[in-house]
Amino acid sequence: MSEEAQEHGADVQERPPTAQEQDQAQERQPDERIRAIARALHEPKVGLLQKLADHVGIEKVEELYQRTLEIEAAGGMTTTSGKRRRTAGGVLFQLTRELMTSRERRQIFRERKPHHPGDASQAADRQEAKAPPKAPMPPTPEEIAVLLKAAATIPADKKGSASVKVTLIGRPKQVKRLDTCVLVVMAPKPPGTLPKGLPPVPEATNATLAVFIASKQWAKVEASLKQDPSDELIIEGFPSNDAKNQITAVWAQSCTTKLIQRSLRQQKTAESNE
Repeated sequence: MSEEAQEHGADVQERPPTAQEQDQAQERQPDERIRAIARALHEPKVGLLQKLADHVGIEKVEELYQRTLEIEAAGGMTTTSGKRRRTAGGVLFQLTRELMTSRERRQIFRERKPHHPGDASQAADRQEAKAPPKAPMPPTPEEIAVLLKAAATIPADKKGSASVKVTLIGRPKQVKRLDTCVLVVMAPKPPGTLPKGLPPVPEATNATLAVFIASKQWAKVEASLKQDPSDELIIEGFPSNDAKNQITAVWAQSCTTKLIQRSLRQQKTAESNE
């Protein structure tokens, strides 16, 4: 019934919707790209994501999705009240809200028009607070790939700086002598038990570790390796990754073996007992 008819008390009966109108009223099936974004963000409101895509365009939603990953990698976004951190899906919804007028937000997000300042944000916080808590899950391999891709696009001036050093423990089977150093080649072992909450380490069946060790350092460890077939190298150095060929090259800064370290500990213990 129209507002005009209501105002004049007219007895008007609304006609039933046509089949075409019923079809249009039904929620359209989400686009596969929208489903992928929802899975990556652990966002159950796939239909709402599709409504946003219909309103601002799928390309814009994908752009905001990349922006969401950058925000999450930088520490996330808090709610309007500042009391807690938004979910990843909540970040994407908020970025989309900022592109809309208040009327559009009410139509799509079904937000009520606030009567007092702060009512809308408080209502949103209460609504999100009612959602049943979900057990946190580590990122999937697909999500890791997306996160790493997003991290790689962050400009250098917006990244922190760090010294990268790795430790390798193993016994090489391939050793090539060069003029001033040796090159030892190994394959990485499967990782041990990791802290709870970390995502699984991607499989690297054809990965290679190529380590450059100064000849003087190699001379100290070579005899120990020959003396005991179970002895292993302990190398600390600086890595350089070639992801395309699955090779990690390491420039050794220090090089010893388990047998040498055990001997040094025994020697120190004996000296302290004298």
